[in-house]
Amino acid sequence: MAAGKEDLVTLDVEKGRELGLSQADLVLLTETGLPRVAGGHFCADIPDGPLGLFTVRPLDEDDRALILGGTGPDGDMLYFLDVNEGSVVLLSRGDEDEEPGFEIVNTTLEAFAEFVRRLGAYVDAPRAERPADDKTRLAEIAAGLEELDPEAFRHPHCWWAMVVAHHRREAARRERAHSPAETHSEAFDRALDRLDEKGWRHVTGKEFASATDEYGLLTLPDDISDAFSADGGLRRDVDVRWRGGLPSEIQSAFAWEGLVVRVPEDEPEDEDDFEAAMERLRAAAHGSQEPDEGIVTWLAAAETSDLCRILRAFERLAAKGYVAEPALWPTTSGCWQRVAELTEDVESPRAVFWNTQSHDTAFDTRGDLVNELYLGWAGDREEIAGALAETELAVRVPAHEGTTFILGPAVRT
Repeated sequence: MAAGKEDLVTLDVEKGRELGLSQADLVLLTETGLPRVAGGHFCADIPDGPLGLFTVRPLDEDDRALILGGTGPDGDMLYFLDVNEGSVVLLSRGDEDEEPGFEIVNTTLEAFAEFVRRLGAYVDAPRAERPADDKTRLAEIAAGLEELDPEAFRHPHCWWAMVVAHHRREAARRERAHSPAETHSEAFDRALDRLDEKGWRHVTGKEFASATDEYGLLTLPDDISDAFSADGGLRRDVDVRWRGGLPSEIQSAFAWEGLVVRVPEDEPEDEDDFEAAMERLRAAAHGSQEPDEGIVTWLAAAETSDLCRILRAFERLAAKGYVAEPALWPTTSGCWQRVAELTEDVESPRAVFWNTQSHDTAFDTRGDLVNELYLGWAGDREEIAGALAETELAVRVPAHEGTTFILGPAVRT
């Protein structure tokens, strides 16, 4: 049975000795204890039973597992101490027809306890008035934890790396909602945050060169800091190398922050080869082919683009509850599926979007309209039309729900 202070759980000393715990692990579990609840990633109040708190289960003939708690109160994902190895493992029990999953999350129990304590303190602390301060504090915590147990961060899909990424994305979203970026440097960081939320990963040039079969990679020039002035202004164009994704997604992420990115010019295609083009787009989205790669360029001293203007309108619609997304998916049917996943009211969705194919044919390389852009929509037609009219582009309003909004290049006089 667990015993201890109200906010801690401790292991019975005799039980710990019978297990043959190391002296360090014995002291930690029987004297120091583990928090009863820490943030949203550790909970000792799990269901009783064969896998209840501090129960012991065999791992093999010579080793045993001591259940330490779960990621939540349901007990679906449990942490246990490998008694012989001293490491902490995360058990994902899965459904009845699924094999359980195992991941070593920390190399020592001491490291595990520190991860739980420090990240729990971050989550439970009052939010800073400036979300950027929370991002800074979280970065400092993550750096300290990585120094303590580097193996926990060996890959972005490791458990604790994903926990940290989740909290960083939450802080980034609050930061964007709090106030607009004040400098190019800050806007650049926010654009990278948006790409991170969509699954892109910023890596070093060395990792980029070696990870030739991975998707969603971005790498920046080694001298990226020299591109900014002391006050955060952009001094020169910046090339961003990418692999395994869609350049339109990168261009759109930057445009949300008012930044103009030039993407590579598409190779001319046979007009009759539409299906082949769509297949390439679907493959890029699903990761079913060798990853493409290329370079996009963030342009210094660039005038705003039509894409930036449209996304300012989308931002106003999003504030009213719309799912407003550029280049949402390669196909329109896939876009509607994503809308269903993102909307709060499935019965009466409000949305405005375009698909990847429309993006690639409607915009030039810097994000200005050169052809018609077709927008799928649901909701208040007049409300959407009013927001789009502020772009000063040509707007064709649909006569009924079965047709799309159409944006065209502005008529220049």
